[in-house]
Amino acid sequence: MIIVNISVVGTGYVGLIQSVGLAEFGFKVVGIDIDERKIKLLNRGITPLYEEGLEELLKKHVGKNLRFTTSYEEIKNSDVIFLCVGTPQDRDGNADLRFIYSAVNSIKRYFDDRYRIIVVKSTVPVGTNRKIKEMLGGCNVDVVSNPEFLREGIALRDFFNPDRIVLGFEDVNNSRPIDIMKEIYKYFLDKRVPFIITDWESAEVIKYAANAFLATKISFINEIAKLIDAVGGDIKTVSKALGLDERIGDKFLNAGIGYGGSCFPKDVKALIKQFESRGIEPKLIKATDEVNEEQIHWFLNKIKRYYGDLNGKTFAVLGLAFKPNTDDLRESRGIKLIDLLLREGSIVKCYDYVEKARENTIERYRLDTSGAYYGYNLYVLDDIYETVKDVDGIIITTEYSQLIDEDWDKIGNLVREKIVFDGRNILDKERIKELGFKYFGVGRG
Repeated sequence: MIIVNISVVGTGYVGLIQSVGLAEFGFKVVGIDIDERKIKLLNRGITPLYEEGLEELLKKHVGKNLRFTTSYEEIKNSDVIFLCVGTPQDRDGNADLRFIYSAVNSIKRYFDDRYRIIVVKSTVPVGTNRKIKEMLGGCNVDVVSNPEFLREGIALRDFFNPDRIVLGFEDVNNSRPIDIMKEIYKYFLDKRVPFIITDWESAEVIKYAANAFLATKISFINEIAKLIDAVGGDIKTVSKALGLDERIGDKFLNAGIGYGGSCFPKDVKALIKQFESRGIEPKLIKATDEVNEEQIHWFLNKIKRYYGDLNGKTFAVLGLAFKPNTDDLRESRGIKLIDLLLREGSIVKCYDYVEKARENTIERYRLDTSGAYYGYNLYVLDDIYETVKDVDGIIITTEYSQLIDEDWDKIGNLVREKIVFDGRNILDKERIKELGFKYFGVGRG
């Protein structure tokens, strides 16, 4: 089978990266989404989200071998359809599959007798690919589970340089869909990227297990940081020593105020629900989630121990996105801390190096033209030095490397009190203290 046309249903984070990536491989790609405003922007070469290098690659292909539409009728001409719709967390913590099932019903209406492949890239619980195949009963299709492992901020790099390609099939002895997926991903085969060919259930679990394991490493080191805070020492030294053990590795061992984003929180909670629905108690994964939920409150209490009453205190919160170089506020620790500070009666001035993250924050709080919220207690500013001016303390909530190179001597002359609460342990503690600042990190005093 010669792959000619590919459709990507969903133009969010995963879908947009998949669309431009496949276009770069030379395929004819149509991105489908029900959001008319987003589709108009994309066809003009404008991305509705921030990701380094994404808009440049979009402009390179849009109007040529890449276009976007709100019409599912394009499915008629598609050989392969990638499903990249969201699976957000519902009120009970389960993955909400309404959008993916709705997409399946929408594309099914345009199927004829020709053979097609449905590729599920959305993060879905065990059994979802099997359910999709049942929904497509009578159609000449194969369903493939192909979970994504993109990291926001470096997603394009991850797309073109994956650690592995995971492909789950109904029957691993059926070579037809396997050969087609290898044809699509020939670029990765040529680069000798490992391919994991397995069944649906294993592929579905791999995605959740990977995110839960990384989240567990974060919660583990954050738990150790609490002990270090109590006994004295420096968690960075502990993390370095642990990371030098090749059995452990140094990734995801940076103590801080917890993980956020669109994947880790919801995937950990969804995995817990998958265990519980089968009568299994996920003790370790539950603890991972609990430690993460508590971490931001532990850090707030650290701030409160220094000041006592936070009512009327002014803080500069540096970092709004959940991680550097993205505009994504989902489960952002910075946003969570801002909410807590506002409830304490604090005045919050905040800043992020990514302009779109600042814009998203303004939209989230629906700030008026004066930039005020909660009785004029929240301000989103476009300049870091204006943000720190006349504050009682600086709080770092996102691990931006740019913070290391800021003029901290100048900052010290602008603040009301020279104190830093480094929620990401990004700063050189000794250098900051030499400049006259009081320094509080996570597991660093």
